[in-house]
Amino acid sequence: MRDVIQTLIQSSGLRFINWLARSGGYRIKTMAYGNGDRHQMDWFLVDENLPTVIFFHGGNWRSGCRQDYRFVADTLCQMNVNALIPDFPLYPEYRFKDILAGAAGAVNCFMRNVSDNSMVVLMGHSSGAQMAALLALDSSLLHSSERVCAMIGLSGPYDFFPFTDEDHWDLFAPEEEYPRSQPVNYVNPESPPLYLLHGREDLRVRRGHSKSLMEKQLNAGGFAAREVYKDMGHVDAVLSFSRIHRRNSPVIRDIHSYFDKLFKED
Repeated sequence: MRDVIQTLIQSSGLRFINWLARSGGYRIKTMAYGNGDRHQMDWFLVDENLPTVIFFHGGNWRSGCRQDYRFVADTLCQMNVNALIPDFPLYPEYRFKDILAGAAGAVNCFMRNVSDNSMVVLMGHSSGAQMAALLALDSSLLHSSERVCAMIGLSGPYDFFPFTDEDHWDLFAPEEEYPRSQPVNYVNPESPPLYLLHGREDLRVRRGHSKSLMEKQLNAGGFAAREVYKDMGHVDAVLSFSRIHRRNSPVIRDIHSYFDKLFKED
């Protein structure tokens, strides 16, 4: 079944699993956090008093849009949290400095103008997990960083310099900005806890990335935990949120359990 779903994704984008996603139990509010089509965000609202998970999609910083990931929001809402999925600028029209600024702008706008009291969890898949990690670790990027209670990363690249993708030398340019792309450079004891999930069979972003970030964050005196899943590749991590997979997915089970513990403590 997984191979069938992956084929459908490759041939018709993510329309199929979004079509399968439920649309009840929450409202969807589309909001702008800046000018232009890439500065929009969708808030999947169960209850304004619940925590909100802000999810950044993957796509190698160059592709994807918020509408592709309604199935992720749908599954998050079934866990009794709200979900926010923003668009953000993409390469090659923009370099990483502006892409990250867009992601930070979405979070800041949400916390400043939309929800002024509920807690926030930052989450992302692949390149989106790298941005979520930077936002969690570098408090200077967010106006109310104390409201971020955790970061959850799915198959994220966190320690990938020197670059192996040729276009990354341009994406993360100029040269003096290269260290800015590496979450491991921002580990600190004051950041929210990191929960890093990775597939053992991930050939696109090797699981050593999450191991490196976890170990460096723990050595810095911070909090981090990691799960590695056998028989799971790079795309499988986000496919776990589809309606077909989520019931029996260890990824979804672990995230749900993590939320139960996190918000019970809060």
